[in-house]
Amino acid sequence: MADRPNVLFVLTDDQRFDTVGALGNPHLSTPTLDGLVRRGYAFEKQFCTTPICTPARAEILTGCTSFGNHVPWFGMPINPALTLLPQAFQQAGYHTVHVGKWHNDGHPRDKGYDRVRRVFHNDNRHDYQRWGHQMRFAEESGEVVGHSTELFTAAALEELAAAPTDRPWFCYLAYHAPHDPHDSPAPFDTLYDPATLPPVANWCPEHPFDNGDLVIRDERLAPWPRTDALLRRYRARYYGLISHLDYHLGRVLGRLAADGSLDRTIVVFTGDQGLAIGSHGLLGKESMYDHSIASPLILAGPGIPAGGRSAALSHHVDLFPTLCELTGLARPASAADGHSLVPLLHGRVDRVREHTLCEFYSPEQPGEPLRHTQRCLRTERWKLGWYPLVGRYTLHDLQHDALEQVDLLRPWRRRLRLAEEQGGKSWRPDPWAERGTAPAYREADIAAVASDLHARLIAEMRRLADPLLSAGYPPPPGLER
Repeated sequence: MADRPNVLFVLTDDQRFDTVGALGNPHLSTPTLDGLVRRGYAFEKQFCTTPICTPARAEILTGCTSFGNHVPWFGMPINPALTLLPQAFQQAGYHTVHVGKWHNDGHPRDKGYDRVRRVFHNDNRHDYQRWGHQMRFAEESGEVVGHSTELFTAAALEELAAAPTDRPWFCYLAYHAPHDPHDSPAPFDTLYDPATLPPVANWCPEHPFDNGDLVIRDERLAPWPRTDALLRRYRARYYGLISHLDYHLGRVLGRLAADGSLDRTIVVFTGDQGLAIGSHGLLGKESMYDHSIASPLILAGPGIPAGGRSAALSHHVDLFPTLCELTGLARPASAADGHSLVPLLHGRVDRVREHTLCEFYSPEQPGEPLRHTQRCLRTERWKLGWYPLVGRYTLHDLQHDALEQVDLLRPWRRRLRLAEEQGGKSWRPDPWAERGTAPAYREADIAAVASDLHARLIAEMRRLADPLLSAGYPPPPGLER
């Protein structure tokens, strides 16, 4: 038992997949995460099923998608028949610790943790709407007040220093950063100058169509139209909070290195879901674009090759079986939806999944019934989106359109393709007109891709018992509005 590695599971909140310097963002300073990338293995396409905090975290805890763990929205209890990640480690003899954000039902003290510190939202005595990241917790030594990232880091350092030495530990360190409000202490609050940040490449003043979630809470944090100046300020504050988090994570890893335990510790770094911060005219995470459904994922430690990268699809539900295999734990039968990433780490396979299904439910207004608003089926190259409230499909070729700006199922695009292929009357570009750089597609090929993705979407919805199917959706793609 003592030979098994420790596990430090670091979970951030609302962190986009493209917010790590070493993974391709030259505008953001993340030296701690950059070092973790160098000594570990990075997954470039890490997804959740439902891009909001509670469902995404339930997927990590259970190894089941939101369809199986019964948590598609806030306030819903995790299926009690499922074994949770900390319970599996506790039952195997690990000393288990939770620090920071919970945001699932109940309290982590009853979910498989031996030690629990500074739990947000449960134990924070400050009104979050007023105080944001400035939190207040009551402890035996008295009240502690401060920025959430600093409070959680301090508690984690204390707990790891006091952990038993005769058995390994599992520590779930759940930061609230970089969730809004994007307030960080000096000097991080002015680390990024909005004037020098380039605009988000796929920003626009407002989303081009009603996805069913345009007036949800996150989208009310700034007015429409989204201006370039507004989004630069928004991103500068967001980046400052990430760099502040990166600095304090460095303190945790530095302490482990100093006491000689880092080499015996598997480090997992990921986020619950992403955030738009202006992409596609959106601010929040409630969409089917990669900036919302994807997070960074870095694994480092014993049994994990250094400097590895994978563009294969991975998912939150894969983390439970991956950690079981890396630590020699038996995988609980209830953690049924994921695939261990260990074969990918060691090059034994090229991929562990062919596609992933993502979804979103939401009420029109707080307290109203949940509505099915969005679905998508994403493969390594393609993404088919379905928006039941407006009867609309979208199709993106992610190989040539990574920013998801060209919807190949837009009716005017389909009409233009057909007109040009059939030699009918169509406005032709003059010789001096600019020529496009995007690849040309045949309508028959696009129709075939859409049909294949639709069949796979339906099959995956059936496999996961998606309740949207009971409403007779989604129909085959056609000339949507």
